Amino acid sequence: MSQPPEYSGSPADPLGGGDPSPPGSSPPPPPPGYGAPPPPPGYGGPPGPPPGYGYGAPPPPPPGYGPPPWGAPPPGYAAPPPPPSGYGAPLPGYGAPGYPPPAGHQLGIGEAFRWAWQKFTKNALAMIVPTFLYWLLLHAIPFLVSRRLGRVTNFEHFDNGFGFTRNLTGGQWGLLILSNLIAYAIWAYALSAFLSGCMDIADGRPVTIGSFFKPRNGMAFVTALLAILLIQIGLSLCIIPGLVLGILLMFAVPFAIDRPQSANEGLRSSFSLTTSRFLESLLVWLTAAALVIVGELACGVGALVTVPLASLLVIYAYRRLSGGHVAPLEQPGYQPGPPPAVPPAPLNT
Repeated sequence: MSQPPEYSGSPADPLGGGDPSPPGSSPPPPPPGYGAPPPPPGYGGPPGPPPGYGYGAPPPPPPGYGPPPWGAPPPGYAAPPPPPSGYGAPLPGYGAPGYPPPAGHQLGIGEAFRWAWQKFTKNALAMIVPTFLYWLLLHAIPFLVSRRLGRVTNFEHFDNGFGFTRNLTGGQWGLLILSNLIAYAIWAYALSAFLSGCMDIADGRPVTIGSFFKPRNGMAFVTALLAILLIQIGLSLCIIPGLVLGILLMFAVPFAIDRPQSANEGLRSSFSLTTSRFLESLLVWLTAAALVIVGELACGVGALVTVPLASLLVIYAYRRLSGGHVAPLEQPGYQPGPPPAVPPAPLNT
């Protein structure tokens, strides 16, 4: 009988291909180039940083970066340039009230009158109708008051048609004062509303009759009422102070209409502008006063033309002296609006 084949090795390794080390000895070291196997995921601490970075604080940032010095802008950056003229910045002449504004454009009375005349002729009906209604209302109040007071013969003339008399009783004095206050309120409303329409013309906007019955803001009415009261007080004390106040406060209402200023700011802005450009302001005031007087002397009918002219003249002077803008004069043959459409060419048949 044949014997089973003999295999080399020990009983612990019958196949002879295992560990040749005798039992009880330690396992052989791993081959060169192999280290300990990594630990299973989730065990131990996180791996360290890649070689070359080391430990501790990160390296400093490159030059030119990092927080700027205290109170200084970052390197390479400067303050933004100021906005271009006409965008965001206030117009010359509209600075802080109480300070003289910068010099505006040169003012020529001849140019101002030509501008006022052309704008009046282009909007004659829209300006004549409110002028007549305001004139009628302001002249009707003194007439009704004089009838109520019994047609006093020694009624001394006042600037707005009212006056003082030494023969009035206490009740008649109260009626006279109340009627004066009502007339001042109507006068202030008419002044603020009419100049608002003139300001629309200076802006180049189309106007209607209703444009001269709507003040742009309520502060314009308050400014007009305060200016009228101050001028009337100056005229009652002595004519000269009233005339001087009339010149210095000539642009108070335009400032209140054109800019969101309070009554006090409007008065101070007008004072600053007229004192810094006094000769030109005086010439404007004299021209406007002469127009109104000539209109009143022509049986009051001429005021329908001269009062709008004087108002446009004041608005033009206000914009020019303060460095503002006015709508340019229209050239002969100029037609506002888009050009007429070109008719299509005829089709070839």
